[in-house]
Amino acid sequence: MNERNFEIQGPVIGSNVGTSGRARTGDVHIGHIKDVSTVLRLLDELREDLNEAQAPTSTIEAVDDLRAEARKPKPSRDVADHLMDKLSDRGLGEQVKDLSKAFDALF
Repeated sequence: MNERNFEIQGPVIGSNVGTSGRARTGDVHIGHIKDVSTVLRLLDELREDLNEAQAPTSTIEAVDDLRAEARKPKPSRDVADHLMDKLSDRGLGEQVKDLSKAFDALF
């Protein structure tokens, strides 16, 4: 029988400090992954709506920046708040409220 050794390299969401990028059982927290996927789903829906409405490029870029922030292992509350403030200034207050609630689970 062919035996293979598999190893996960690179950053792992929820990894413990000192694992050198090698994931072991218990390092990935499913709750955090669910929180991130909820935020990403909301951002994807918002981006689709903005594309259909032909929103300015800077608004779409703010959504893309929020997406990048949400995917980080430790997103910055200050960066997320700043980007959400930019979006709420552009008339997206209701969607930003939902995003804000979803982002709170990541901090």
